[in-house]
Amino acid sequence: MPHQKFDVSKIERLEDRARFDSLDPDVMWSALGSPSPRVIVDIGAGTGLFARRFAAMAPDATVFAADTAPVMLRWIEEHPDPVVGERIKPLLAEESKVPLPDGTADLAVMINLHHELIDPAASYREAFRLLRRGGQFLVVDWSPGNTEGGPPQHIRATPEQIVDLLESAGFVEAVSFAGLPKHSIVTARKNVP
Repeated sequence: MPHQKFDVSKIERLEDRARFDSLDPDVMWSALGSPSPRVIVDIGAGTGLFARRFAAMAPDATVFAADTAPVMLRWIEEHPDPVVGERIKPLLAEESKVPLPDGTADLAVMINLHHELIDPAASYREAFRLLRRGGQFLVVDWSPGNTEGGPPQHIRATPEQIVDLLESAGFVEAVSFAGLPKHSIVTARKNVP
């Protein structure tokens, strides 16, 4: 699948709070049904902008901010958030391997990562492994179409394509939601037997 990795020399762009104008965490949280997770894994967390926001929304949760780029994890360590403090745990990962045990998380999230993935199916299988039974998964990425900014159109996925990949990975209740002007929102669940 065509993909495009983020240029880490532009790291400060990831911390621009204006991103919340088009990527509203409240809309994402609502699509999840306003959960109360105890453990969240933010896969492809970058500088932790969304990890910190989700930690604030789930005040009892530990949030693992997983990324493949050590520079991103150093940023998180060097810029601690006084509100969420030590509940954010930077974690070096591979694209489709997060070094946490099976069933660790109540919630896994991928924000603006799908278009960067070399093998989305493998990354979704890894998210499935990380979740406990009944755990939720949130995928948010650039929608195809005429939107200002973002990656090239040929590497964007439709919500239907993301749903298909999630179902192939074993997820159930994969549903797309509207609510973000430039991005798709898809949620899914690891089934309870």
